[in-house]
Amino acid sequence: MAWACCAAGTVGLLWARPVVRQTTSPSLQRRQDAAAVASQPSVVETQWNLVELNGSAENISANEGKVYIYLQLDGDKLSGSDGCNRFFGSYDLSGPSLQFHSVVQTLMACHGGFTAREAEFLEALKQVTNYQLADNILQLKVDDRVLARFQARKK
Repeated sequence: MAWACCAAGTVGLLWARPVVRQTTSPSLQRRQDAAAVASQPSVVETQWNLVELNGSAENISANEGKVYIYLQLDGDKLSGSDGCNRFFGSYDLSGPSLQFHSVVQTLMACHGGFTAREAEFLEALKQVTNYQLADNILQLKVDDRVLARFQARKK
């Protein structure tokens, strides 16, 4: 008799199992969407490597230094490298508006592919009025014209 009671209880448990649904709940979908946005790098606290300057792709060899910018959140400080010389300055960021100020650089004697465009790069930084960020690409712009494109550094 005890066995029949327990067997009936087990059968009852099998019938009471929850049904698994294949649909995604709205709250789960919002969390997944938020996670996708969170995986998108921020314009600040990300190393942005140059991929294009004034419409020309940059193909910098592995033995040359990376050309990049980095916007530090604390103190609104700009830093980076043109592949040889380092540069520093400050920035103002408000919504899509972005401007760089007081950009100075070191003056090391360098040889290599990008040194011919060093002045063009620094001039482009001085002209920036806004930015656009999408799909790990940062575009620095003056009005609607793209001055430079950067890609988030791969970790």
